[in-house]
Amino acid sequence: MISLSVRELLEIVKGDLGEAKPELMSNNFAGVSIDSRTIARGNLFVALAGENNDGHDFAGQAVKRGAAAVLISESKRRKIDSSLTAGIPVIQVKDTRTALQVLGADYRKRFDMSVVAITGSNGKTTTKEMIAQVLASKYEVVKSQKSFNTQIGVPLTIFELSADTEVLVLELGTSQFGELARLAEIAQPTSAVILNIGPAHLETFGSLENVAKAKFELLDKLPEDKTAFLNLDDLILKKRASQEKHRVVSFALHNQADYQALDVIISGNGHIDFKVRHNLVRLNLLGRHNVYNALATYAVAEGFGMSHLEIARVLANYQPAHLRMETLEIGGVKIINDSYNANPASMLAALESLRQTKTAGKRIAVLGDMLELGNEAKKLHEEIGKKAAESELDYLLTVGVLAEFIARSAEVNGISKKRVKSFDNNQAAAGHLIEILKPGDTVLLKGSRRIKLEEITERLQLEMRSRS
Repeated sequence: MISLSVRELLEIVKGDLGEAKPELMSNNFAGVSIDSRTIARGNLFVALAGENNDGHDFAGQAVKRGAAAVLISESKRRKIDSSLTAGIPVIQVKDTRTALQVLGADYRKRFDMSVVAITGSNGKTTTKEMIAQVLASKYEVVKSQKSFNTQIGVPLTIFELSADTEVLVLELGTSQFGELARLAEIAQPTSAVILNIGPAHLETFGSLENVAKAKFELLDKLPEDKTAFLNLDDLILKKRASQEKHRVVSFALHNQADYQALDVIISGNGHIDFKVRHNLVRLNLLGRHNVYNALATYAVAEGFGMSHLEIARVLANYQPAHLRMETLEIGGVKIINDSYNANPASMLAALESLRQTKTAGKRIAVLGDMLELGNEAKKLHEEIGKKAAESELDYLLTVGVLAEFIARSAEVNGISKKRVKSFDNNQAAAGHLIEILKPGDTVLLKGSRRIKLEEITERLQLEMRSRS
């Protein structure tokens, strides 16, 4: 964990202590927090201004809870109550967000270690978790917590490094040009994994070609003597691989690759078996798309000198992250909760997983809006509706204005109107779901993060408790 004196911090971020007493320069902090509610005693509190809240309003609360120092933006100085921060170093910088990144980059440079950086339109978090868990069976690993894949989350992860850390596994996300380049500058990866290029954040990027351009910022910043792990089933990545200046290690299901999945068997009971390099791998997961995540993990782990048995053992025990193809049972009903986020590619993969899942009862898909798709939103939702009509669904429920295009398209493509319902909110959808559910049914929840379809699961759990 990062531990510095105030003097060192001032030098790194080019800060100013104002009129504070000089003796505060020798004060130390250990760890960094941006949340006054969860700050640990001795942390540096970095006040960040967000869309809904401004950390400068909570600097006093952070000090009360044990902050050893506070980092603020010069323009927000008037928001800080000096009576609440008396005796605590309050460092002023031009912009705290930039200072956080500068501090993260400086701290990263202090370590000679392997850094695996993972990006892609889908599967980043799952692959990050897989790689981290496999490598952690042999090495000291620090990984991104949750989806800490932003210009705030990546530095916060880097601050967890210690002298014992051997490998840092990072998930890198982007919704704007230049973001991945900046994250790569901060993290200084020694290898890069790109899983796929899909229609995500089209509201910003406008086209698939621009999505690719943004993702390739990671490769553009990767030193030439390092390795890029690329999915050759993705046509854009396949083309890039043929032109790549880095050493490329490839993976695929359908195309010949260094790590190709063969003899793939999806049981329908939550198991996927396949062979890679003549070795059998089993995943206790739903969804063919998880084979790609496992292949990338296998390739990276072998690069770290791990054996097939070591890799296969951890992959067989891997459990999905919260809200990502997470399965649970409520009152005899199987819920496939994939509600963390959604774009067209991940939505199609989720529907295919539901179709392949064995069930004693009905198959029901609850699909929410896919956001940030720009002018393509209507068309892409209608394409999902067409796929839904082909997915052997017994019922289709949608939540949100955009998701209504899924419902209408599904009807046009063959699902009976009696089996399609659209709702404005999760509570209404949950109410209808409760009416039609019976033990043995299987329900898929899939939508963008802001739709919060997990609220339906929470309502079902409350309903079942009240009945028991």
